[in-house]
Amino acid sequence: MPAATGKYYPWIVLVLLIALYTSSFIDRSIFGLLVKPIRADLQITDTQYSLIAGFAFAVTYTLAGIPMGWIVDNGSRRMLIAVGCAVWSFMTALCGVANTFGTLFTARVGVGIGEAVLSPAAYSLLSDLFPKEKLARALSYYSLGIPIGSGLALMIGGSLVDFFADMAPNLPFFGTPKPWQVVFLVIGLPGLILALLTPLIIKEPKRQDISKGPERSNIVTVLCHAWRHRGIYLTVVGGVTATAVGGYGAMTWMPTFLQRVHGFTAGEAGMFLGISTLALGVPGTMFSGWLADKLVMRGRGDGHMIVGIIYVIGLFICGFVAPIIPDRGASLFLVAGFGFFIFTWVGVPTALLQIVTPVRMRGQISALYLFSTGIFGIGLGPTAVGAATDYIFKADEAVGKSLFLVGIISLSISLALLLAARRYLPKNAADLKTLQTA
Repeated sequence: MPAATGKYYPWIVLVLLIALYTSSFIDRSIFGLLVKPIRADLQITDTQYSLIAGFAFAVTYTLAGIPMGWIVDNGSRRMLIAVGCAVWSFMTALCGVANTFGTLFTARVGVGIGEAVLSPAAYSLLSDLFPKEKLARALSYYSLGIPIGSGLALMIGGSLVDFFADMAPNLPFFGTPKPWQVVFLVIGLPGLILALLTPLIIKEPKRQDISKGPERSNIVTVLCHAWRHRGIYLTVVGGVTATAVGGYGAMTWMPTFLQRVHGFTAGEAGMFLGISTLALGVPGTMFSGWLADKLVMRGRGDGHMIVGIIYVIGLFICGFVAPIIPDRGASLFLVAGFGFFIFTWVGVPTALLQIVTPVRMRGQISALYLFSTGIFGIGLGPTAVGAATDYIFKADEAVGKSLFLVGIISLSISLALLLAARRYLPKNAADLKTLQTA
C-alpha cells in the first residue's frame, strides 16, 4: 500500500483516477453503438432512444452531483468515489437484463447517480496533490479517461455486437440475453474491482490553501462567490456547456452516421471511431494540458481560454462539417480527426475553475459545472440530433445534416462565450489565485 506522501504518490492516484474515469466513460458512451439493435428489440424511435442514452443519464448525473459536491468539500472523497464506482458498474450490468423502454431508462438513471460522484471528487483530490503550474496537465491526464473510455467502448462494443450477433449464449442467472445485453454485462461487472481497489490505494490528502476561503461551505456561500465572479464563471461554464451540447450529440450519433450514410456495420463503425479516438484523443488531451500550462507559465492569464478556442474550432470542422461533405474519402478523413478534439480539452477549463475557486468550494463548483454541462450537454445534445432527424429532416439517412445543424448552433455560442471569458480574466497568470479571496 503506497504512502500518502512522496514523489510518486500523486501520480499513482492519478493513474487510478484515469482508470476509474475510463470505466465510467465506457459505461456512459457505449450507447452510441447500440442504436440499431436496441431500437429494433424495444420498438422505439430515435427520439426515445436519445432519451435513454442522454436525458435519463443526464438528469440524475447532474442533480445528484450537487449534494455529492457538498460531501466532496466536507467529507471523505475516496470513499465517495468507491461507492459511486460500485453503483455505476452494477447499474450498467443491470442494463443487460432490461427488456423494455422503462426498465432500460431506469437502469440508465442509476448509472447517472453513480457517475455523479467521480469528477467532483477527482478534481478536488488532484487540486490538492498537484501545484497550480502543473494542474492543467494533471487534469488533462485525468481526462484521458474520455478518449480511452470512448475508444474502448466503440471498439469493444462494436466487436461484441458483431461477435454475438449469430450466437445465443446461455449465461448463469441471466438466461439467453440479446447481443446488446451481453455488451452491458461484459463492460459493467469489471468496474466492481476498481471500486474495491479505490479505498486501498487513495488516502485523503491535506487540503491545500485552506486559509484562502471558508473552513466550511454550503451551496449559498458557493453561489455568492460565483455571483461575485459571474463574468468568469458564466462565460467559462457556459462556453464548455455549449461545446458539450454538440460534443455529446456527435459522440452519440457519429457511429449511426457511419452506418446509415457510409454503410458501416456496428463493428466497423466502432473500430474506425475507436482506433481514431485512441490514436488521436490521447495526444490531443495531453497536448491541450501541456499548452495550457505552458501559456500559464509564460504569464498568460487567459491561457486556458486560448486552448479552448483552438479546440472548439477544430471540433467544428472535424465533427460537424465532416458529416455534410459529399465526398466519402474527405468526410471519413475529417471524422477520423474528430478524435483529436472531442472532449480532449475539458481538463483545461476545469483546471482554471479549480485555481480561481476557494478550496472548500471546489467540489460544489465542480458539481454545478458538471450540472450545466450534463443537463444541457448529455441531456440536450443527443436528443437535439435525434429530434432534428425525426421532425426536421424526417429521414434516418439525414442524421449528418442533424449533426451539422446542432453543431453550428452550439459551437458558435461556445466560441462567443470563450472569447468573452478572456475579458474577465487577469492579464497576469500570477493573479488568478487572488480571485479565491476577492
